[in-house]
Amino acid sequence: MTSRIYFMLVAIFTVAGVFQFSGAQHCGMNTNVLGQLVSQCEKYVLKSGPKIRPSPGCCAVVKKVDVPCVCKFVTKQIEEIVSIEKMVYVARSCGIKISAGTKCGSK
Repeated sequence: MTSRIYFMLVAIFTVAGVFQFSGAQHCGMNTNVLGQLVSQCEKYVLKSGPKIRPSPGCCAVVKKVDVPCVCKFVTKQIEEIVSIEKMVYVARSCGIKISAGTKCGSK
C-alpha cells in the first residue's frame, strides 16, 4: 500500500514525466500536507472503487487545500489514476465550495 500511495503522490504532481512540487507550492501546500492528502484521501478519489463519503480525517486535510488552485495543475497522467468527479465530490462533501463549471484538469 505504501508504494501505491507514493506512486499516486508522484503522479499527482508529474508534469511531462518530471516530478515537480511547483503546483503544490504555488497552491500553498507543503510536502507534509500533500502526503497527508494522499494518505487520508486516496481511497476516496481513485478511479477504481465506488464513490464513498470521505472520512473526517480526509476532510480535515482537504480543508487545508486550495482545491480550485490544485485543479489547475491536474494533468492527463493524474486523470488516469484519479477520478475528477470523485475529487470534486470529496471536496464538496467536506464543505469546500466549487462552483459549477469550474475546470479541473480536462473536465
